[in-house]
Amino acid sequence: MYKCMLLPVDGSPPSERAAALGLALAKRLSATAVFVHVVEPHRYRGLHDDQEALERARTVGKALLEQWERKAGQAQVPCFTQLTSTQPESRPGVAEALVDAGVAHGCDLVVMGTHGRTGLPRVLLGSVAERMARLAPTPLLLVRGDELEPTLFRRILVAFDGSIYSELALQHADALAGALKAQLWVVYVVPDLTQLYLSAGRAWMFADQAQLQAQLAQEQARLRQQGERILREAARQCTHAPAVHTVLKEAGRSLIGERIREVAEEEQADLIVLGTHGHTGLRRFLLGSVAEDVAQQARQPILLVRNPAALTHPDESHLPPPGER
Repeated sequence: MYKCMLLPVDGSPPSERAAALGLALAKRLSATAVFVHVVEPHRYRGLHDDQEALERARTVGKALLEQWERKAGQAQVPCFTQLTSTQPESRPGVAEALVDAGVAHGCDLVVMGTHGRTGLPRVLLGSVAERMARLAPTPLLLVRGDELEPTLFRRILVAFDGSIYSELALQHADALAGALKAQLWVVYVVPDLTQLYLSAGRAWMFADQAQLQAQLAQEQARLRQQGERILREAARQCTHAPAVHTVLKEAGRSLIGERIREVAEEEQADLIVLGTHGHTGLRRFLLGSVAEDVAQQARQPILLVRNPAALTHPDESHLPPPGER
């Protein structure tokens, strides 16, 4: 499974919670923790001059890294710490500095904090986490800032639709469930054809409403059967999780993301795994998509796994299957 985790720390409550969970996860998986702090002098603009602001930022960053190094030592988790900074002349931005650090240390997972449920889109889009989701060649685990006690995952849910994006997410969810001896739920949401026909403006094709309803009912039944086949195949592919459960859920008049969240609550899942579209990053994945609703409203941490075949950024590398280095 994951062997080296990048844990960005900045001293904020969401960062502290994410780092604590990442450290516990690293201990459970016998992985190495890499704590990285990016120096941001602009946070100390109130000081007399730029040099003083830089020195203060570096002092705070070093103290923060020393704190987490001690915690890692107490947990008997091997770790590295790195104090880094942005490089405006070449690759500006905190996310770029974090990606560079992760690549340098060979990290295969990033664990980051977010600022809670309602603030997620505002925090991610156009921010460090959004750019990390687009640039980092690894899965990204987002930990809610409003969680009181981050715990390791015992009940993992992965959204699956048979696409190449969800195939890779399923692989990671299965491998993680096996490593943590967690139960795994695979959920498939059957879309509502009535809503699809109306949104596509295809209802005019049927002058007879009874004929339309009969046709929709027949096609809806086929979609359910297809979903059942997809779930059976997904369960067959899971070879690591000690227990695999499949859930077929009708979307009805609700959003697919809403149904995924409902299943997560019903099954008391403590992690939701989602596939992303690769080079389009989190912005395209969130806006107008299933994951937008899940990411905005779900209270559980979210593991985003993107399709490596879609990576096109010159500085990005392909994501290895879980467990392979």
